[in-house]
Amino acid sequence: MTEKETLQDLVDHALKIASTDGQAVVQAREVLEHQIRISNSEIDIFKQWKYTILEVFVAIEGRIGTTEIYNPTRKVVDSELADLIKFVRSLQPTPLFSGLQENIRTPTKVDQLYDKRIHDFPDRAPDVVTAALNQAKKAGARRTAGSFFFDETQNVLETSQGFSGEFPASSYRITLRSFVDSESQGQGIAVGRMLSDIENQITQAGHESGEIAKLAVGGKQGKAGTYDLVMHPTVAADVLGSLAEGANPLLLMMGMSPLKDKIGEKLAPDVLSIWDDGRKPNGLGSAPFDFEGTPTQKSPIFQQGVLQGVVHNASSARMAQTNSTGNCQLVNFGMGSKLVIPAFSNVVFSEGDASFEELLEPQRPTIYVTSDWYMRYTNQLEGTFSTIPRDGMFLIEKGEIGQPIQKLRIADNLLRMYANIEALGKTARQVQWWEVATPTFIPFVRVKDVPMTAATQ
Repeated sequence: MTEKETLQDLVDHALKIASTDGQAVVQAREVLEHQIRISNSEIDIFKQWKYTILEVFVAIEGRIGTTEIYNPTRKVVDSELADLIKFVRSLQPTPLFSGLQENIRTPTKVDQLYDKRIHDFPDRAPDVVTAALNQAKKAGARRTAGSFFFDETQNVLETSQGFSGEFPASSYRITLRSFVDSESQGQGIAVGRMLSDIENQITQAGHESGEIAKLAVGGKQGKAGTYDLVMHPTVAADVLGSLAEGANPLLLMMGMSPLKDKIGEKLAPDVLSIWDDGRKPNGLGSAPFDFEGTPTQKSPIFQQGVLQGVVHNASSARMAQTNSTGNCQLVNFGMGSKLVIPAFSNVVFSEGDASFEELLEPQRPTIYVTSDWYMRYTNQLEGTFSTIPRDGMFLIEKGEIGQPIQKLRIADNLLRMYANIEALGKTARQVQWWEVATPTFIPFVRVKDVPMTAATQ
């Protein structure tokens, strides 16, 4: 932008061009982002970026296209949108889009999206990170690495159907990995929007990463077999959250969800309920409205183990003869293309009544898994998958964390795991990192009879 142009000016100008021959959405974000990088238990980089992103969606007679413009000016916008409109006209109509949301409603305020203290936080951020590194060392880590991002964003959205809205947001996310030796590692993460408890959240992440790394010393090759699993929220969000996000009409239609034809079925015990909640306080996926300007809401997915519903945008809702749930997002489908489709905002699991110690009590062979990487489906429609536990993984002996083990792989079926959930912890944590793209609120979870294969086989 030039000094004379405001974010609103650019949005108004882009919408006028984009909606000339059809429907359009213009979304703009003005971002001030900071990064602290940690190597060998020391801060080695502290960066700041300030930038503007303009995203434009255009629909002309069922043909759709998008463009993303960094640090836009009117001249750049004019050129990019001329190319976009020409490109959209050359495409074939898509059955995935039947028009933007027509029923414009005024969204209400969402709590805990923006903490004005984020503006002055760069002055004390290094001290907060240093305190976390000290906690990791105190807990047993010899060295710690990771990254800490925090930002403040002004969000503006306008649609050709008459919606106009804006809101500020703040966020932070830290991932720390501690090491005692090459085989003894631990991870801690903390994410959120509000800074009221940020020092405690980040120092706890440091302590947890160091403690797990220390407990992992002396790890031995695990034995393949069937075990009960106590899943850290980081693992549970990756594994169990994957099935919840299968409650998406696009995935169901494409045959890419194990939940196809299972609406109304009881798939899990009564203790489990799951929602998509676009209004969750402090949720990284929360916002007053979605990409079409539809107010966000709390939508039941599972209730007492029964699959109740799916999320919708305006197009999928018309196909299902229902209403949008405020879950329209502009999603990258790879190959440089983005689609306006239904997508989850925050996946929220119910909390249980079990303490962590109580989750370890059953006498069957049990493994505690603290982290996992590379969850991959072997058959997405059936829900079979595998994932590799990383960092600390432990046998539970007499109700306590015992021998650290290594080189096992979780290989199971998500529907079977849901049916085998035995207990949920008392307190949910918000999880989001590179393995868990959608912010997920989930407690510790105990699942019985999970097959574990040896990685060396």
